[in-house]
Amino acid sequence: MPFIEVKVYDTRINEETVPKLIEKLTDAMVECTSEEIRPLTHVIVEGVPAKQWGTGGKPHA
Repeated sequence: MPFIEVKVYDTRINEETVPKLIEKLTDAMVECTSEEIRPLTHVIVEGVPAKQWGTGGKPHA
C-alpha cells in the first residue's frame, strides 16, 4: 500500500489544490509502478503554518 504524505504552507491548501494534488500524485505513483496500485494508494495533504517551518536552522516566520 503506497502512502504519500505532502506538507506545504497552509496558505497553499484550499478546496481546489488538495484534490489536484491527490490526483496528480496518485497518477505519478501509478506511472512509476503499475495501474494495479491505484486503488491502494493513499495520499495525505497537510497544510502547516509558516511559523512551524524552518530551513538551515532558521525559522521562516
